[in-house]
Amino acid sequence: MSKPTIVFVPGAWHTAEIYASVVQNLKEDGEFSTVSLPLPSTGAEPPHESFNKDVETIRDCLKQLVETEEKEVVLVTHSYGGMPGNEAPVGLGKKSREGKGLKGGVIRLVFIMALAMPEGFSPVAGGAEYPTWMKIDADKGIITVGQEDAKSIFYNDLPADEADKWAKKIQHQSLGVYTSTTTYAAWRHIPSTFVLCKKDKTAITQEVVEFMIQTARKEEPSAFDVVEVREDAGHCVMISQPAWVADVVRRAAGQ
Repeated sequence: MSKPTIVFVPGAWHTAEIYASVVQNLKEDGEFSTVSLPLPSTGAEPPHESFNKDVETIRDCLKQLVETEEKEVVLVTHSYGGMPGNEAPVGLGKKSREGKGLKGGVIRLVFIMALAMPEGFSPVAGGAEYPTWMKIDADKGIITVGQEDAKSIFYNDLPADEADKWAKKIQHQSLGVYTSTTTYAAWRHIPSTFVLCKKDKTAITQEVVEFMIQTARKEEPSAFDVVEVREDAGHCVMISQPAWVADVVRRAAGQ
C-alpha cells in the first residue's frame, strides 16, 4: 500500500522553504511524496483582503490529490497557516469519503503551533489587539515584522547566524487574513495532532495551545488525540529540529 502524500503549509511572513530540511529528511529513503505550498497572502501585491485565496490554494491542492489522484494525505500546517488549513478540507476527510464509497482522503491534520479554533473564529474579534512586534500598516493593508523581532520571536532557538539568515527572508503579510472569520473546523471531522513547542515566543503560547485543545475536546472528545511536545523548541521547530518534525510526520502518517 502506498504511503500518504504530505502537504506542508507555512504560516504568515514565511514561505514553504521553512520545511525544506523536513522534506529532505522524509525523502532520503524515498519514503514520502510531499507538496510544499506557499500561501498567496504572504508577500502579496496588492495585499489580500481576506484569507480566501489561502483557503482556495490549499483546497485546490487537496482536491487534486484526493479526488483526482485518489491519494491519502496528511496536511501539516504552521502558525497562521492552521487557520486556512482548518478551513480547506471540507468533505475531503478519508472517513467522509469512505462513507460515500470513494477512495483517498485526508487521514490526519498536524497543527504545528498553529491556529486550530472552532467555526466563527477571527484573530481580532472582540477588540483583540495585535502583539507589539506585529507592525500594522493599515494604509498599505500589510503587517510586517522587523528582523530583530523575528530573531527573538520566531527563531529564538536557532544559532545567531541561522536566525540572521531566516530573519532576512521575512516577507510582509496581508492584513486582511487576520480579519477573516472561519466557517469550518476540520479537526471535528479528521483525526488531528497538535505539536506544542514550549519555547514559542509568539502569541500562540502554551496557554493558548492548551485552551485550543481543551475547547476542541469539549466540543469533540476525540479531537487532538495526539499531542506531541517539545520542551526546547521555539515557534519554527521545523527549522531548528527538522529530524524530530519528520518523525512527527511519520507517526501522523501511521508509520
